[in-house]
This record gives sequence, structure tokens and C-alpha cells, in this order.
Amino acid sequence: MANLKNEPASINSIAELLATAKAMELEAIESYEALARHMRNRKPELVSVFQRLATEEREHLASVEAWRGQAEVASEGIPLMSEEVFDEEGMDLADPELVSAYRAFSVAVRNEERAFLFWIYISAHAPTGEIAQAAERMAREELGHMSTLRRERRLAFHADRKIGASRAISIARIEQLLEISLQRLVGHDHSSAEKLAVLAQQARERAVKLGDRTLDFDRPANLASMSATALTEVLLDFHLVAAERSSDEQDRIRAQLFAGQLVATLLALRDGTAPEPESSDRRA
Repeated sequence: MANLKNEPASINSIAELLATAKAMELEAIESYEALARHMRNRKPELVSVFQRLATEEREHLASVEAWRGQAEVASEGIPLMSEEVFDEEGMDLADPELVSAYRAFSVAVRNEERAFLFWIYISAHAPTGEIAQAAERMAREELGHMSTLRRERRLAFHADRKIGASRAISIARIEQLLEISLQRLVGHDHSSAEKLAVLAQQARERAVKLGDRTLDFDRPANLASMSATALTEVLLDFHLVAAERSSDEQDRIRAQLFAGQLVATLLALRDGTAPEPESSDRRA
């Protein structure tokens, strides 16, 4: 489950922020390369999957290095401290026969979720506005990475399953179902009731703002019977794709905000440790 392993250390300069970002990307590259080696003799078809993930992380690293150059940040003497955001989730120990491309991309998605939450935390606790804005930029980057990996995960999932006929489903309707599901949970989880109520309110606000937008839904399950977590996954996919494809800046910013709220919702549903999500009335 996506969750920060420890409370992140404070970051007090742009140099420290970029050094931390570099360390996180290097950790991911090394881990994916190790997993590729782990699969080489027993499941060679997965080697290319992990090599692709490592390549993706190298591209992220190149973006960080380019930013460091543009900012002319003096980073000499600043150690590359790992924040332990990356987690192989046992794939490095599992028998290769038990690992699928879908599982590999699922782990990668959760690592991007953790990285997103890390930068949101850094932004919220930043000592200066400059560092807060830089951390927000990193969080937006992670949303883009998450969108790419979730798309690859869907392709891997459908590669092994027969897909039924798709049908257009109202996004507002899915948001309404999520609100109903979250409201039900409010009555069952008193420790998280206040947070769940905020999440339900956000779903209601998103439904109003989304109007008559639809998506092609190819899952066989009845929407009304889906769990809050499953509904959140569907909505997160939609808003990530909307942010990626939008040519309108305001629509893109709104989709990113909604996606950020849904990442927080996912974490809250999984283990109850989500950061307090931001109200869409404040930013959208």
C-alpha cells in the first residue's frame, strides 16, 4: 500500500530539494535494474518491463539534472540522502514465476503515489515559498509519471483478460457513488469519520463541477456494487488522463487538483494515513 515509511526530514534549500529528488530517482533506477537481473533467468519476458521502468526513471533523473543546471544550484557537499520512498514490495524476493507485468506496474504506481505524497508533505512544511513551489512542481511531475504507469498497468491487466463491450458512463455519477460509499464508511469508522466526511464532500463538489463528462467503461462489474477504493481508482485514472490531455490550462490545473485529492482518498481508504486533502473550493 502506498504510504510514506517515515516522516520526511525537513528540506531547507532548493539545493537540498534537488539533491533529494536525485537520490530518489537513483534509488528507483537501481531497484528496477536489480529486479531485471532477478527475472533474467526465470522470466525473461519481464526483463524488458523492468528495463522500461528503469529507463523511465532515468528520464526523470535527466529532468532533475536539467533543473539543477537551470537553477544554477550549488550542490557540492550536499549528500544524496535517500528518503526510502521506493519499495519493491517483495518482488526482489519472490519467485519470478509469481510476478506478472501487472504486478510490476502496480508496484511502480504505488511508488509514484508515495513520491507524490512525499513532495506534498515537503510543500506543506516548507520554510520558504520558493521551496514550497519547487516541491509542488515535483508533485505535479509525479502525477505525470503516475498517469503513464497507470496506463501501462491497464494495458498489462487487459492483456490477460477478455474485454467486454465498453459503455459511456457519467463521471459525475461515479463521483456520486463514491460520495455515497464514503458516507457509509463515516458511520462505521469513528476514528476517521471527520476525514472521510471531508473526502465525501470533495466527491460531491467534483460531481457538480464535472457536469456531463463521460468515460468509456469496460469493466464488467456493476458500478453500484464497487467498493470505494475501486471507484476511487476509476476516477483517479480519469482525472490523470484528463490532466495529461487537456489543452486548456485551467482544466489541466483542475484535473491535477482532483487527481491529488483522489490519491489522498486512496491512501485514506487503504490505511487511514492520508494527509488532509485540499478542498476543491479553494483551488478549482
